[in-house]
Amino acid sequence: MKMKRFVLLGTLVSLILGAGFVAAGKGGTKGGGGGGGSDPAPSEGCSQEPIIMIHGYTGSTSNFNTMEGRLANDGVPACALYKFGYNSTGASNETSAAELKSFVNSALQATGQSKARLIAHSNGGLVSRWYRVFEGGSKKTSRLITLGTPHEGTTWAYGCFSPACFEMRPNSSFLQSLGGKGCDVSIWSDADEIIVPVESAKCGKSIQTVSVSHNALLTDPDVYVDVKNNL
Repeated sequence: MKMKRFVLLGTLVSLILGAGFVAAGKGGTKGGGGGGGSDPAPSEGCSQEPIIMIHGYTGSTSNFNTMEGRLANDGVPACALYKFGYNSTGASNETSAAELKSFVNSALQATGQSKARLIAHSNGGLVSRWYRVFEGGSKKTSRLITLGTPHEGTTWAYGCFSPACFEMRPNSSFLQSLGGKGCDVSIWSDADEIIVPVESAKCGKSIQTVSVSHNALLTDPDVYVDVKNNL
C-alpha cells in the first residue's frame, strides 16, 4: 500500500512538473528536454553578453519561448539569446553542469564576449550554481537569475526518482556540497506549489515576485519585469 502511494505521488509530481513542457529547440539553442542538439554556431560577434536560459526538471528549451520573445521585443539582439537543454530526468546535475560549461564557452566564442548572463528555472538553477562553483562558471558569468529554484531543496522531490530528484531533496549531499555558494539573484513566489517550503527558493539577493504558480514564473509579465530589472 505504501509503495502504491509512492508511485501515485511520483506520477503526480511528474505531471505537475512537466505540465505544458514540450521538447523544442531552434536557432542558438541546445536541444530540448533530452539534452540533444548542438552548441551555438560561430558568428561574427555580438554587441551584448549572451543571455542563456536553462529550463527545469522535465522541462525543455521551449519553456523559455515567451521570455525569449519579450527580451527580443525589448531590444536584445537575436545573437545574444540562447537556450540550453539537458537531460534532467536521466543525468545528474553535476553532469548537466559540465555540459552547461561547454555550452557557455561556445556561446562566448560565438558572440566574442567574455561573460554570459544566465536565467534559470527551477532545477536549472541548481545546474547553474554547480557550474558557477565547481566548473569555473563564476568567472564566465556576470549574472545568474533563478526562478523558483529549490536552493534548500523541496519535499516534492521525494515523489520522483532520478539523480536530479535526489539532488533536489532537502539536505541532499548535492546541496550540502554547494553549501549556499553560487547564488546571485533569486526570484520566488509565495504561491509556488512545487517548491515546498516556498522559502527554499531564496538564495543570494532574494526577490519575492507576484503570487503565481511554479510554471507561471516562466510566462507571467510581472515576473518578467523583475527578471529584466535584475539583468
